[in-house]
Amino acid sequence: MYAASNDYSQLMALMRDNSSHERHLWLFCDLDSLPRERFHALHLMKGFCQHKNKKLIILLNEHNMPLFITLYSLLPDAHWLHKHESLEYARRFFQDLLHKQHNGNCFSDSLTQYTHNRLRNHTDDAISGNEWWLMEEIIKGKSLSQISSEVNVDVRRLSYIKRHLMKRLNIRNNIDLFAAIKGIIP
Repeated sequence: MYAASNDYSQLMALMRDNSSHERHLWLFCDLDSLPRERFHALHLMKGFCQHKNKKLIILLNEHNMPLFITLYSLLPDAHWLHKHESLEYARRFFQDLLHKQHNGNCFSDSLTQYTHNRLRNHTDDAISGNEWWLMEEIIKGKSLSQISSEVNVDVRRLSYIKRHLMKRLNIRNNIDLFAAIKGIIP
């Protein structure tokens, strides 16, 4: 059975309805097609991929690569495929996925290379869960003081997270930060 939809509520209903069934189900999730609150949406999907016959395959684009480590820590049971993987490696990914047991993960070759290069070069360009959440709140047009009052977190802590992110991304002002966030979270 195959179903494609951009309707997020329909996706949630499909996962709820099929989570208890014993039949095999693969759910392909394009990170770019999720609603603006991607972090919340992925938390909801986490339970789906913990079922024995259910597989969650996350499709990542080039601009999502800094989020890969954070996403993997959030969804350790998911499988990971780069959207622009070569045909040869994509075929190998799906063959591995067909033969994997519940406890094994599949990673496309591009993601494996990306992670290997990051570890070899000791680069720290991964975006943490807190930074990702803060970026999503900023992109909604909220100020740090507004976010602070909504979630009861000290504004100085939020400011520190924002400054740390700007330093790692080599960004000096809010306009450039907003442009970078738009590139990472379309």
